[in-house]
Amino acid sequence: MVVLDPSTVGTSTSIHATWYPYQRKSFYANERFWVFYSYGNDMVFSSSTDGSTWSSRTIVRALVETAGRAFSVWFNNTYVFYAARNNRDVYNPKTGKTTTYYEIYFRRGTPNSDGTITWSSEATAVSSISYISFPSLSVDSGGFPWIGYYLYAVTNQPYVTKSSTNDGTWTTASGFPYRLSLTSAEWCVIPVPLTATKMFVIYGTGGSTVKAQSWNGSVWSGEIATASALEYVYASAVAEEDDVHLTFLKVTDYDILYVKYNYNTNSFGSETTLQAGATSDSAPVISRDDSNNLYVFWAGYPTANHIYYRKYNGTWQDRVDWIDESADVLTDNDLLTCFYQSYSNKIGLTYMTKTASPYNVRFAFLSTIPPVEFASKRLLVGVGV
Repeated sequence: MVVLDPSTVGTSTSIHATWYPYQRKSFYANERFWVFYSYGNDMVFSSSTDGSTWSSRTIVRALVETAGRAFSVWFNNTYVFYAARNNRDVYNPKTGKTTTYYEIYFRRGTPNSDGTITWSSEATAVSSISYISFPSLSVDSGGFPWIGYYLYAVTNQPYVTKSSTNDGTWTTASGFPYRLSLTSAEWCVIPVPLTATKMFVIYGTGGSTVKAQSWNGSVWSGEIATASALEYVYASAVAEEDDVHLTFLKVTDYDILYVKYNYNTNSFGSETTLQAGATSDSAPVISRDDSNNLYVFWAGYPTANHIYYRKYNGTWQDRVDWIDESADVLTDNDLLTCFYQSYSNKIGLTYMTKTASPYNVRFAFLSTIPPVEFASKRLLVGVGV
């Protein structure tokens, strides 16, 4: 497997520029790597043709907070999409009062080979006088965008919404936003696209089992749950056709777990421990390649300031000690974010180093195919040369 030495995408004044792990913030398109992160109160991106030398940051839009959890990015092999949270104050001259609207904005763009993005007009996907947070975006197989979030009205509750349009505009579909649970908590919501415009929506909160419901295009399935409980919002998921692979950090024990969802039975299978007894913030992230091999990345254990991964290709392979950042030190273990899937046989990982501003936003990738020289040698040996 080919590995690129880590590079610095750019610096940030934000200590949580790449937060949260369950959101996606990077991809590969038009012979470029693209990484989104927060810089102060701005959402920005940089791109690179080789994964080593990066363009200067480009501002996309303002954010309501400095943390990267205020936005989520998705790439569907044609367009890049974002969902970003911000506030809007509206003054009423009749009452002399100002009302704050908490909103999630949606936008679609085309990533260009010169490192620019041609954006469509921004649309408001969600608007409320109640607090909204942590948008998580995906796009289904028909090009229709979905956004998960949690809403604080009387209590914190998880929601998912979708658009009935797939042309870069937003029109909220009938039956949405859909409330996933009545339980009050700080939720992560992860919409995962399946085939034929179906969707699997995962939602979890610290101290409770991870919940999920599937959408078959017209109705929701019943709620299902994992056997183990979640630590904070540390979960990540990827689909394989209509099945879903989920990794998450187990509460208290801090085991990094893997479990597969089976669409036909609408159930989770048995859980596999990928790493026992990690740290309380070793948030795992998951990706897959074109052969549906899985890759789970995490940081901080068994050695601090190291990043590890395990690969599944029919069986889980041994842990790989991949990146050593002991010189600059990881900013935190829960700042990893990776490609949803491989693009051009590459899986990218973004994370942060340094413990004081300016922080480094760092990037590395795995090539999921062997070098040509290695493959040729294997071929020669196979024919007895």
